[in-house]
Amino acid sequence: MKRAILLALVCMAIAATPALNGQTLAMPPVIRDGLEIYKVKGAAAAVARWLKDSPITDGSDVARELAKIEGFYGRMVGYDVLDVVRFGAYASRSYIVILFEKGPVYAWVDCYLPKDQWIVTSLLFNTKADMILPAKMFTH
Repeated sequence: MKRAILLALVCMAIAATPALNGQTLAMPPVIRDGLEIYKVKGAAAAVARWLKDSPITDGSDVARELAKIEGFYGRMVGYDVLDVVRFGAYASRSYIVILFEKGPVYAWVDCYLPKDQWIVTSLLFNTKADMILPAKMFTH
């Protein structure tokens, strides 16, 4: 009897897993790839990855902005994904905290899925959380 109940619970847990996973959306791989590259190779390499196949043709402004931030905050040491908001099946906005030696930098990155790979269509960084994050994130 105990074995049957345990088996039933395991089956229910396995059956519920897709529903639970569907509630936690993953950040598009292009963003994660760029962040991982940033830790190892720096801002210019990260920007190159983020803008590969992007409609943004010149990433020099983004690279300069990140270089200016690094001048004050030191090198990038990690990141936290705060939220990924999906706008249908083909668009998303990811909210991220990029961790530097001397402080956090907040970012949002918009992505689009035109075929089989996500591309970055817009991105913004700021040292002030309220300039990047939606107000609802401050009401917890």
